[in-house]
Amino acid sequence: MRSALYRFALGVFFVTIANRAVAANDDLSTMTYEGTLGAQRIGLTLAVRQGKVIPKSHYFYAKYLKDIPLSGRADREISLQEPGSGTFALRFRGNGSNGSAPLNFDNSVGLEGRWTGKDGKSFPVMLSNVSDPGEGALPGTRWYRDVTDKSDAAFEAQVQGFYKAVLAGDRAGAARYVSFPLRVNVAPGKPLMVKDGAQLAAQWERIFSPAWLQLAAQAMPHDLSVIRGQAMLGSGLAFFGDRGAEVVNPAQ
Repeated sequence: MRSALYRFALGVFFVTIANRAVAANDDLSTMTYEGTLGAQRIGLTLAVRQGKVIPKSHYFYAKYLKDIPLSGRADREISLQEPGSGTFALRFRGNGSNGSAPLNFDNSVGLEGRWTGKDGKSFPVMLSNVSDPGEGALPGTRWYRDVTDKSDAAFEAQVQGFYKAVLAGDRAGAARYVSFPLRVNVAPGKPLMVKDGAQLAAQWERIFSPAWLQLAAQAMPHDLSVIRGQAMLGSGLAFFGDRGAEVVNPAQ
């Protein structure tokens, strides 16, 4: 009897802890954005709880792909600070679909405002929603945990290796970051299955068209959206799994 009561009490304890964890995350809003700061292309990831920007929020410049941590507040307007340097003063940007409701993370299409440096120089900021990164934005979690057991840095090194090699036209280099067979959706319902590096090189122009390369050059291979266990480059140009590129889609 005592053993049964103990097991019951232990079960109640763990259910209570789990419920508290869920409740703690109920008011968490997370979102990724891409856009411009002045003439520079940037990405921005925000995780906000009860109006406070929580750790792991950051932004990065497309040409560096290095996270710059952010802190601050996000209510009807968003105020962000980076360590010892610039500040963002942003507001939600809508498309009218919110009606009379105030804009927020759920019904806005992006952010706009200004960034001001410690020297007083100020630049316009225009950002568009990319996706909800979900629990990957939480402190202590890996961004790509639904894709791989590798560290985020190790996984992104694979993605960036493929990305840079393709843009440089390095066929052998790109093959090192492919999980063969590579599915190439060249036509609806008729995928091309590329079995190895030799076939990749032979079909290169068919796979990576000028339109594809142009769109890829605008993509940011960092903080990628994760969809059904794969990391997505751009708006679906390519998908990556644990061992590298698995799918390439045509430019749309």
